[in-house]
Amino acid sequence: MRVRPVLTSATTFALVLATLTLTPVTDVATAVGRDDADPPPVEPAPQIPPGYALAWADEFDGTQADGTGLDTSAWYYREGEKAECMNRPENVSVADGLMHIALVADDTFGPDYTCGGVISQEWFGYGYYETRAQLWGDQGFHSAFWTTGLSDAMPDTPDYRGPNNRINEIDGFEIDSHAPEVIAHHSHWFVPHHVGNQGGLYTGPDSSDGYHTYGFEWLPDQIRYFVDGELARVQPFSGPHGLQSVWLTTLGYTAPVDETNLPGETTWDYFRYYAPTADPNGATPGSVVVDNGDPGYSEQGDWEDSDTVTGGNQEAFGFQDRETRRALSADASATWVPDLTEAGSHEVLAWNPSFLSTGTTAAHFSVTHDGGTSDVVIDQSTAGQQWVSLGSYTFTPGTGQGVQVAAETDGVGTLRTDAVMFTPAVVVDDGGPGYTETGNWASSAAVTGWLDSATRFASDSASTARWTPTLPDGGTYAVYAWTPSHDLNTAVARYTVTDTTGATPVEVTSVDRWVPLGSYTFDAGTSGFVELSKSYGTPGYVRGDAVRFVPVPTPDTTAPSAPLRLDGEIEAEPGNGDLALTWQWQASAAADVVGYHVYLDGQRVNGNPVHRTSFTMNEMRAGTTVMLTVTAVDASGNESAPSRPARVRIPSDSLAPAAPADLVGEAANERGILYWSQNHEVDLLGYNVYVDGALANPDGPVGHPANPDFPRLGYSLDELSNNVEHAIEVRAVDLSGNESAAATVTITPLPMTIITPSDPGYSEQGTWTPSSVPGWLSARTRTTNVTSATATWTPDLTVAGEYDVWVWVPNHANSTVGARYTVSFSGGTDVVDIDQTTGGSRWILLGRYPFEAGTDGTVVVSNGAVANYLRTSAAKFIPVE
Repeated sequence: MRVRPVLTSATTFALVLATLTLTPVTDVATAVGRDDADPPPVEPAPQIPPGYALAWADEFDGTQADGTGLDTSAWYYREGEKAECMNRPENVSVADGLMHIALVADDTFGPDYTCGGVISQEWFGYGYYETRAQLWGDQGFHSAFWTTGLSDAMPDTPDYRGPNNRINEIDGFEIDSHAPEVIAHHSHWFVPHHVGNQGGLYTGPDSSDGYHTYGFEWLPDQIRYFVDGELARVQPFSGPHGLQSVWLTTLGYTAPVDETNLPGETTWDYFRYYAPTADPNGATPGSVVVDNGDPGYSEQGDWEDSDTVTGGNQEAFGFQDRETRRALSADASATWVPDLTEAGSHEVLAWNPSFLSTGTTAAHFSVTHDGGTSDVVIDQSTAGQQWVSLGSYTFTPGTGQGVQVAAETDGVGTLRTDAVMFTPAVVVDDGGPGYTETGNWASSAAVTGWLDSATRFASDSASTARWTPTLPDGGTYAVYAWTPSHDLNTAVARYTVTDTTGATPVEVTSVDRWVPLGSYTFDAGTSGFVELSKSYGTPGYVRGDAVRFVPVPTPDTTAPSAPLRLDGEIEAEPGNGDLALTWQWQASAAADVVGYHVYLDGQRVNGNPVHRTSFTMNEMRAGTTVMLTVTAVDASGNESAPSRPARVRIPSDSLAPAAPADLVGEAANERGILYWSQNHEVDLLGYNVYVDGALANPDGPVGHPANPDFPRLGYSLDELSNNVEHAIEVRAVDLSGNESAAATVTITPLPMTIITPSDPGYSEQGTWTPSSVPGWLSARTRTTNVTSATATWTPDLTVAGEYDVWVWVPNHANSTVGARYTVSFSGGTDVVDIDQTTGGSRWILLGRYPFEAGTDGTVVVSNGAVANYLRTSAAKFIPVE
């Protein structure tokens, strides 16, 4: 194994590695597999997006002298039953520079197969992730390279849920072995509830025919997926930020499993994480940050904490914590006035705290500066979790200059606020002072750059653009170029930086954001500059926008002293089961300290440097003891030794959750179906269901707090007697085992015919595929975008008579607005059109019709709107007494 130390700059994630221990692992996977499994070929040259450096890697070289052994100080094993297999540590091994995951037909442990995977103990944030693997190509298995948190997933992980970790899921790839060339790229997030399956499918190389490289770049406002170095998908709106673990897994997933070549394996050449070399979400040294609640921040109108909206589940994320603010009145506004120590040019950035589509589409920021007042409107619903630039302005200390925000009347959504940062920087924009051109240039309003303004482009190599800043002081400056991308751009643009030492060319691939060109020494005034050009004869346009110059302090190799007087305290919120842990410490006396990193049981839990001398973490696990430490980080990126640890006992919880609300019982044939509303307690574990006084789920509470759709889609109670009234109780259960009072209902099962897509009475005509959109009882639905395709439910009725015919209608935004249900009954047909984009995810009555005994009657669904996706779930036929 080769693990490289993480970057420790104050503007990158300082991921601290634990001391590595060498633990032998039972090697099962190395002994299995096809005889013709390919060894890894010569590794291709890395193709990493600009602005990143390797921060953490496992090359799977082994921990033992013979090259075997997984580093169990760096990885957890995936364990437990999932789908068609049991995940076992024994199925994971390292040998020959590869990690092997064995796929074995073995029902010893319950399921018919065993499989496995690994989960990183390290947590990672924004950056570029990459693995190289050869997967399995026979029916039945599902491999994935993905990020998500640890909670509720592993038996041997720390005993706290910690919402700082289980925030996102980013699927760098999901590949089913029966379709080895179809690569699913998706993302999910889990606060304040589960939102999933943003993304889609990509047809790429056969993942089983050799080693292929898979990567993704996680940015605050988008995810960029790569396959063998080619950009495969750009997915906007990447969800909330939260440090995540990396998972490399293979499951038995799709029945029936082809056992012809088992035992088998998937093999993984490496995992690598590249951190941003200049993280745009880290505060630049010398910046002044005014957060909500700090001196200089004020509000007008009605406001509240954002986490009060959903019963304590944080729905918005701030720069250094989750304490963001939410406007309650139309006239609400907020103001940030910085305490600047020096006059000069500053870039002003507002942290966008909203990752939800409910953020206002028109947050109106007014920046008051030496030149007057400038207005900038930001769409909070799509801006991503990041600093959003409001422009570069000149300020004079002590004059009350600053920023105010209010929601525009034509905007839709909720105004949210957090922090504003004033960063010493000189920005030269195209068309502004200091920008000049030679040759033939034109403006493009369609291709935008910094501040969403128009960009400039030229086609010939004789054309150049130059950015000449007026720098207030001589010294070292970090130089960044905003590099607007376009399909017609030249592959590589050349930026030449001229400073006191001469001219330095830097070749850049355009990526629609600030790209670091390096640090350079400039004299005060206008002697230095940056020039953009392209090589002679190179095809494509050269395109430019803005260049930023940020002062860099004198490098310092001395780490600051550790923070002192660390203490932690717990605050309980009985109403929602939350246990909030706040730790506080004394501010460092060092002048160049830019923030702090906080650690829980040795694991860093904050993404961006904390500027305050306190930090709060919610959803702690009752009845546990945790260890807290804090480090200081200076302007040069040096991190102090940990503070003296503080141990905090999280109190036990004896308060029961609220009883489930809105419980409804539905009769079915020899079973009952329950529906209720999801509880909002943050320590919710699930639900216990009792039938006639007996527990119906002896294997543990049902449901999952991250899936509020579960009770809405129905929970089935099987093997009940028809025509007998059964007393049902549903009780919520929290993580401490406290059980709520009962919600009650009675159900009398009745004879009826229910047909799902997995039953014999269901058939399809045309091309259909499985859909991740859930249907009745959370089962997967079926979908088609072939306008001629139809699906048919054919009941086998035992007696003639009248029947009420119902269909479960799944909903999705890209579904058809005209799903046409045609009921063929005794004596005629009836047509009912239903919009599958809204109002569904429930049973909808088509009508009451007479049927003969047998299989003559049908319900056929087709796409009456001849557009978008048609989806199917279940149908039921209830005899009318």
